[in-house]
Amino acid sequence: MNKKCVHIVLITMLWLMGTRAGATVHISSPFDNDTVPKKSIFQKIREYRDSMMHRRYRDSVLGKIAKVDAPEPKEDSTMVKSERKFLPTSGKRIQNIYFKRIAVFGPRDINDTTFASRNKLIRVANSLHYDSRQWVIRQTLFFKENDTINAYTLADNERYIRTLPFIQDARVYVINEDDDDNTADVLIVTKDVFEYGIDLSNFSPPNTIAAAVYSNDLFGAGQGLRLGFRWDNAYTPPFNSEVRYTKYNLARSFANFTVGYTTLNNNNPLDTGVYENSYFVSITRPLYRQSARFIGGLTLADNHSMNIHDYPDSMYRSYSYRLLDIWAGYNFRNSFRKNGSLNKKPNLALLVRRYSAYFIDRPKQPELALDPTYNTRQYYLGQFVIFKQQYFKGKYYNGFGRTEDIPQGYTITATMGSEKWISRYRWYSDVSVQSWQRTHRDGLLNTGIGIGSFWQKTTSEDAVIHAFANYYSKLFYWKKQRIRQMTFFDFLICPNNYFYKPLNINWEQGIWGFKRTTLNGYQRLNMRSETVYYSPLKIYGFKFNFFASAQLSLLAGNKESIFQSPVYTGLGLGARIRNENLSINTLKLGAYYYPVRPAGVGSFFFEATTVSDLRFDVFPLKMPTFLQFR
Repeated sequence: MNKKCVHIVLITMLWLMGTRAGATVHISSPFDNDTVPKKSIFQKIREYRDSMMHRRYRDSVLGKIAKVDAPEPKEDSTMVKSERKFLPTSGKRIQNIYFKRIAVFGPRDINDTTFASRNKLIRVANSLHYDSRQWVIRQTLFFKENDTINAYTLADNERYIRTLPFIQDARVYVINEDDDDNTADVLIVTKDVFEYGIDLSNFSPPNTIAAAVYSNDLFGAGQGLRLGFRWDNAYTPPFNSEVRYTKYNLARSFANFTVGYTTLNNNNPLDTGVYENSYFVSITRPLYRQSARFIGGLTLADNHSMNIHDYPDSMYRSYSYRLLDIWAGYNFRNSFRKNGSLNKKPNLALLVRRYSAYFIDRPKQPELALDPTYNTRQYYLGQFVIFKQQYFKGKYYNGFGRTEDIPQGYTITATMGSEKWISRYRWYSDVSVQSWQRTHRDGLLNTGIGIGSFWQKTTSEDAVIHAFANYYSKLFYWKKQRIRQMTFFDFLICPNNYFYKPLNINWEQGIWGFKRTTLNGYQRLNMRSETVYYSPLKIYGFKFNFFASAQLSLLAGNKESIFQSPVYTGLGLGARIRNENLSINTLKLGAYYYPVRPAGVGSFFFEATTVSDLRFDVFPLKMPTFLQFR
């Protein structure tokens, strides 16, 4: 049976093998051509017998693979400046660049490169994964041999590699320093996420059978492929599918390219209560490093409604439209001097965007003729950005122990533009400020405020005021157990709506577990407090974060006092479960009680669902947009 067949036959085993058990690593060096004599079959039998006599290998097979008895690596709860470890070697010339790959089912800590396992099942598990090829990692580098070491460049590079979806963690080390000729070598250490995954979030037999299988690093070449399907007897047609291909860092441009189609209604459908298919292509180049000059993106899509529920013509909203969204930015002054050191001046950038949703066919119902959702919309935006940002590394915020990159600094944006919607021309302007700050007690505070409005001549329309504050406490230790407190505040108001539709407090818009409530309004206040216990419990590599939450939401009209409206509340207990070696979503189990709730909402809600992996936003420059009201 060849390797590809093994991949298909044994992929199910990996759900139990998702662990950080150790495996040998490889360093690319000039000595790779050395030969090692092959071991005889008798030597292999003796080694296997000796390993079974050792306690580590005498445990159950699953225990060996999960390494449940391996010591936990030392953790540091403090935030550390990303560039700090590189500063002592700044100015040295890079003589050689080496690469080391840590096996997916290897040591728990990427810094532990000595732990090894000869267990055959671990080797089988690792053989099912294509390691990211050395040329893929080399293409992500911001430097080459004979360049001068710059601490901020190396720190930026390490962070960028960690943002790639097929990389679990990465480290850059300066080694072999030679003070005589002022040279040093650089070692790049990477640990992949297991490339294959399966999504069963919509799997609810017998009436609905839905799944998606994907690879985030197909053949180790820095590319992703997703294949999905859904069979539902209540749909017309009952079978629908999707195919999506992504190439990360296309041709070393640091741009990500995606092309695909879907008939699963999962590519940003136009409205609620509709079902769409979509053919799309996009390319995006983020601010992958602070000194990068050009960023931008392009999205093209052809979307059509589908009468999936076989509605009569009087009810079915039949439409089709084409989407063109293009943007670009130039970072014309950055906060680095010519010698690579950091100065006190902020970065300055200009960004522009053009968006067009052109309707080829619109719904025939008269009541939808003037609905802005089903009419052609075009707008142009220009944005000026002032930002200054540094980065820290930490653990146990949104993750289960992986390295998390944390921004610190501020971003100030001023946006102007014009819009044409249903033959109505309007101007637009906004200003916003966002700040990430480390508090004197080692907490993390993220605050922001934005004010924007459309203008019909001198009359304000669809104005938006948005303010938020998020606080992450220092990691507390109680009897060696890790606990963190998080608090979130969000206020949103539109005092003079024209096109904008009212807000609700369903799901993540307000109280988690509220669904299909008829409450709506044009101002909303949400508050949430969550205590997270990062449990040491591990079952075959799956880690458990337990949480207790309290939520409240207030909703009111734009002419009312929000503090006189009912206060809806929710209390929750649950756990998030994830194996960070795998590319599958986080499993979330929760139980919620609602002391104050609207009509139609029960007192209790229980869930077992999957949620996406949360990460801090480390890109200060993004596609220009309006202040969001939803």
